[in-house]
Amino acid sequence: MSNILISLNGECSVNRNQLSKSYDYVFGVDGGTEFLYKLFFIPTHIIGDLDSIKSETKRRAERDGAKILSFSVDKDKTDLELALETTKELNVESITIIGGEGKELDHLFSNFLKLSSFKQHGTIKWITKVENIIFNTQMVFEVEKNKVFSILPLSDLDSLSIKGSKWDILNEDIPYGSSRTLRNITLSNEIEVHCKNGNFCLIIKN
Repeated sequence: MSNILISLNGECSVNRNQLSKSYDYVFGVDGGTEFLYKLFFIPTHIIGDLDSIKSETKRRAERDGAKILSFSVDKDKTDLELALETTKELNVESITIIGGEGKELDHLFSNFLKLSSFKQHGTIKWITKVENIIFNTQMVFEVEKNKVFSILPLSDLDSLSIKGSKWDILNEDIPYGSSRTLRNITLSNEIEVHCKNGNFCLIIKN
């Protein structure tokens, strides 16, 4: 099973100690490759239309053996979408996303929606300096005690239960767009989130 790091173009606020020491695959998504080298990662793949990566960074990645997957600027998919599709060829256990912060709202929301709708078996985590956003079907989340977290309903949630929090919930239907599950607090080193039907993400403060 493969653990994959994907670095997006845009601002990147993460510190090296927030990430694993190594990954099986490291994707630089166009200009996001710059962050990889700043964080002392060597890319295995460069993906995108290559309109924002510096030429010297591209040459360095090529010398380091990165596989270059270049696409036309006039394409109908974002670079993130192309990177996620590339992961389908791999036996994925987890995907960690960094970067993609501070961009225009359409790019930011597009990235969020693409990650929330991408269907695969592993965990997807988008890490920033201040919070983690976890998209998956995982039911038990390892956390730190006394951390603020939110369950964001991305659809209607049928029979949602939350255990291990200050405000637990038992088998409640949560409509799409509800603020019922925002700003909760962890009481231990794990929380359980169960949902009969529906799509959600967990946002937790670092």
